[in-house]
Amino acid sequence: MKNTSQHIVFLTPGFAKSEEDSTSIPALQVYLKSLRNALPNCKMTILSFQFPYTKKKYKWHNIEVIPLNGQSKRYKKLLIWKKALLKLSKLHKKHLITTIHSFWIGECSIIGTRFSNKHNINHIVTVMGQDAKLKNLYAKYLANTNVKIVTLSQNNSNILYKNYQLTSTVIPWFLDIDVFPKIQQSDIDILGVGSLIPVKNYPDFINVISVLVKTHPNLIVEIIGEGDQTPLKQLVKKNKLEDNISIIGGLSRNHVLEKMANSKLLLHTSNYESFGFVFSEALYSGMHIVSYNVGIAKPLNEWIVCCNKLELIKSCEKLLLLPSKVKKRILLNSQQQSVNDYLDLYNS
Repeated sequence: MKNTSQHIVFLTPGFAKSEEDSTSIPALQVYLKSLRNALPNCKMTILSFQFPYTKKKYKWHNIEVIPLNGQSKRYKKLLIWKKALLKLSKLHKKHLITTIHSFWIGECSIIGTRFSNKHNINHIVTVMGQDAKLKNLYAKYLANTNVKIVTLSQNNSNILYKNYQLTSTVIPWFLDIDVFPKIQQSDIDILGVGSLIPVKNYPDFINVISVLVKTHPNLIVEIIGEGDQTPLKQLVKKNKLEDNISIIGGLSRNHVLEKMANSKLLLHTSNYESFGFVFSEALYSGMHIVSYNVGIAKPLNEWIVCCNKLELIKSCEKLLLLPSKVKKRILLNSQQQSVNDYLDLYNS
């Protein structure tokens, strides 16, 4: 006998390996914890396609996680897709699935679309990263379906529509404000936070600092992010910035937030963001921001949105010259509103 109470299944390429894992897609973790609190009696299941690297089921904040252990191996892709469909069938027989929520326009949205169409199940896809950009072969499979698409910012919604003529509902991420440390006076002048990958555009970051140190020779700069540090270290050395820039590498999220609480300015030179969780974190940590117009970029007294590298330099210079004052927290998005917006999609 099928249970007719609500059952939401989340499809994601990866997920936290435990409740102590704070670095695996933190925005998704914050959302799911809030949703769990909003729907205490709802059955929730997570199918994680690629990581963590285990086949053992586990509980995460009272949500069952079923890892498929794809390990991002190309040769395992079709096998993982088949396994995902089999798992969904078993879950559906055991406890009727009422909604499938897929993350990223990719393999999860493909499987979610196929299964939801076959069983007439409500299907939501959240566009999480660069999946709105051109040359995403998976995007065409969402055309002419009943899928409800969610983007994280108006910028991202516009890009998705321009590239694929797919309309979407904008629902931004939000913060778990309880995990933020106390704000401190700033020992770090400029902080960079983000993976060391090309889209984050760290050459512009280094070039901006190389100009600023001419008038601020004692500038203290730190870069936090996982990835190959060699190209970045070479740029730092080439520009003779070893005394100014420290490349920290990857840190736990709690440690990153501690760094933010102790920093004056976030310089974010990324060429693309779907949302930019780091923006919300920085503002709530009392920082100023200088960035390009990506993700949720929004001109504020504390946030200067720039069009080119020269504007980045001038904006950083302006903020560095501001007199020290008590830092204040800014909360951009409402947890309650975002959760309610998703609940409307789940129940429609």
